[in-house]
Amino acid sequence: MASEQQAESGTERGRDRSVSGRVTRWIENLPSQRLGRTSALAATLGIAGAAWLLRIALDDALPPGFPYLTFFPAVVLTAFMFGARLGSLSALLCGLVAWYFFIHPTQSFNLAGKEVALGLYVFVVATDLALIHGMQIANRQLRKERELSRDLADAKEQVVRELQQQVTKRRLAVDALRESDVKTHLATRTAGIGLWQWNTGTDEVRWDDTMFELYGMPPTADGSVNYSDYLARVHPEDAPEQDRILRETVRNCSESTRDFRIKRGDDGSVRHLRAVEVARAGLDGKTEWLVGTNLDITDQKNRESHVQMLLGEINHRAKNLLAVVLSVAKRTHGTNHAEFMANFAARIQSLAAGQDLLVEKEWRGVNIHELIRAQLSHYKDLIGRRILLSGEDLALSSSAVQAIGMTIHELVTNAGKYGALSNDCGRITLNWHLEGAASDRFVMTWVETDGPPVTAPTRTGFGSTVTGDMVRAGLDAEVKSDFAPSGFSWKLTCAINEVIEQAGS
Repeated sequence: MASEQQAESGTERGRDRSVSGRVTRWIENLPSQRLGRTSALAATLGIAGAAWLLRIALDDALPPGFPYLTFFPAVVLTAFMFGARLGSLSALLCGLVAWYFFIHPTQSFNLAGKEVALGLYVFVVATDLALIHGMQIANRQLRKERELSRDLADAKEQVVRELQQQVTKRRLAVDALRESDVKTHLATRTAGIGLWQWNTGTDEVRWDDTMFELYGMPPTADGSVNYSDYLARVHPEDAPEQDRILRETVRNCSESTRDFRIKRGDDGSVRHLRAVEVARAGLDGKTEWLVGTNLDITDQKNRESHVQMLLGEINHRAKNLLAVVLSVAKRTHGTNHAEFMANFAARIQSLAAGQDLLVEKEWRGVNIHELIRAQLSHYKDLIGRRILLSGEDLALSSSAVQAIGMTIHELVTNAGKYGALSNDCGRITLNWHLEGAASDRFVMTWVETDGPPVTAPTRTGFGSTVTGDMVRAGLDAEVKSDFAPSGFSWKLTCAINEVIEQAGS
């Protein structure tokens, strides 16, 4: 009864892994290449048409102001399924339909009064398509890594299967050959496969040299190992099941294959092993010997975990970036469409400059000098003459890159429009340093001199929000701005652990 339940449980786990594997393979193969060009185009038109019909059906139930409610998902779905080209076609078709039928005044391609709505649509779908395209590029790279891991795992499993076949063929001769050099042929050191034998009558266990290396134990003179000492090296969570499977294999005179964990005896590190055992019966039909192999598959397990982590990280960061972009879009103002687009594009370029550095550094430890120079790229000729930079090298965290990068962009933009860079003689001094007895406070100052007379703004725009509320919230910082007639100044103070890349993070 117990064995039947175990078999059913194993079957159920196998089904779960099979379903998970099919889902993973389906995601890896996006955009789909199974459909021909004509079929993919037809599917794209069908999805766009379905989105149109659904929007018509929901028109009476929705309040004014939701022309793209069903079209955004259609664009995203098409891009995921068939790639950026057909995603762009879907975006064009859906945009035209929404423009003509659902943006007032309807049934007209007149642009007047529709600029902001159409601009927002273009921005959102362009961002969606860019993110999906980037995720698919990363997905292809991950697929290559997974295929490499799979190939390596298959190669190792093939070696194990071949060894198992050899062990099976020589089952009747194992007792006579157990002291011979046949072990080196069954488990080569180059493959890292250890061979062991267990005399179930005497409870004597013998290992080859590779087994001792795998378990981090000093080899004995004759290779003998006490069975209890062997189980003590198996991970406590896996030891009961390992003992049960081995004894069941002995009792049934059968074969077994599984993965389990050990704790090495030398450094206590946890390693993943793949085990194969074959039982040999004596003259009485009962198991006399158990011959097995162990193979270290820790690297394979780590690669699989790393792939899953990367997929989750890409998803998380894509969502965060989209949220920031949408926030910038909502907060960007302009007296007309052209001004709005210019301001919005400049802020997106600033955000992109920080993202490029994060990607280049694999999202770890962006140098503050590189970040500041990237944000001052439009004024690079003035660096060292009218823009003076001073400060020590620091490796910034990803959150600090976004907050400080956007702040520097807004400060230099305002300086170019109204401040020290709006004339021919103004100067800017940008300094950052550490304060406190333990150097646990980060301070950054921006001081403008020799520019036109300064007056405090009468309203709070997006630039003031970035240099004030956003950086204050993002870094848990104290921020001060001074609109002195002689020149604008700005100061940020926060804990150093809010800014620098933490070791091990």
